[in-house]
Amino acid sequence: MTVARASRWSALRDELARWARDGVVVRLWLRDDDAVTVTPALKQLAALCSAHGVPYLIAAVPSSADEDLAAYLSGQQLAEVAAHGWSHQNYANNTKTEFPAERPSAEILRDLSEARSRIETLFGAKAVPLFVPPWNRMAPEAAALLPRSGFRAISILGHERSPDDHVQAINVHLDIIDWRGSRGGRNPADLISELTDHLAWARQNDRSAIGILTHHLVHDAAAWSFLEELFAETVGHPAVRWVRASELLK
Repeated sequence: MTVARASRWSALRDELARWARDGVVVRLWLRDDDAVTVTPALKQLAALCSAHGVPYLIAAVPSSADEDLAAYLSGQQLAEVAAHGWSHQNYANNTKTEFPAERPSAEILRDLSEARSRIETLFGAKAVPLFVPPWNRMAPEAAALLPRSGFRAISILGHERSPDDHVQAINVHLDIIDWRGSRGGRNPADLISELTDHLAWARQNDRSAIGILTHHLVHDAAAWSFLEELFAETVGHPAVRWVRASELLK
C-alpha cells in the first residue's frame, strides 16, 4: 500500500475506529443504476464485486431491460435487481423526474405496476420490491401509489425521509460520478471526505445503512479505482459489513 493511499483514507479509518470503539458495525450497500443489457462495464462491476464479496443491487430500467441481462444476473450470486422507473423518461417541466405530481395518478399507477411486473417476470428471485426513481426524485403523490404496485421501499439520494410514510426509505448517500463536470469518477479525496461525513452522521443519529451509488455505463478509470480502493479499505474491517438491499427491507 502506498503512502499516498494511506493518507487519502486516514479520515475514513479514524471514523471506522470510532464505530469499532462503540462496538457497532456500519452497514454499507451498493446500488448501480441504468442497466438494460449486458455490457463490458457491467461485467467489470460484477467481477470487481465478486472479487471482494460485495453484494450489489442493479437498478434496471424495466421497459428496456432484456433477457440477456436477466440470464447474466441469474448467474451472479451477489446481484439483486430493482426497478429503475419504468421507461426513465422525464415528465416534469422544471426538474427531472418520471413521476411528477402533475402526471395523472392512473397513468403513474399503470407504469409502476408494469415496472414491478416486468422486473419480477425477468429476474424472478433476484427481484427486490424496492423502487428506484430516475434522478432520485418522485412526487409524494406518486410515492403513495408504490404499495398498490407491489413495492415496499424506495431508494433516493441523501438522508431524506421517504416521500410517503407507508413506504420505507433505503437510500444511497454517495454518488461517485461527477455529473456536472467530467461525467466520470469524482475526485477521490472529495468522495472519501463525503463518505466519512455520512458515516459520522449515521453514527451520531440513527446508525442507518450508508449506500454507495454507481453508474457502470459511465465509469472511467477514476471511478473504477475508487471502488477498488473502497472495497480494499472496508471489506473485512471489523466495523464494516456490506449487505444486500433485501436485508435492509423491514
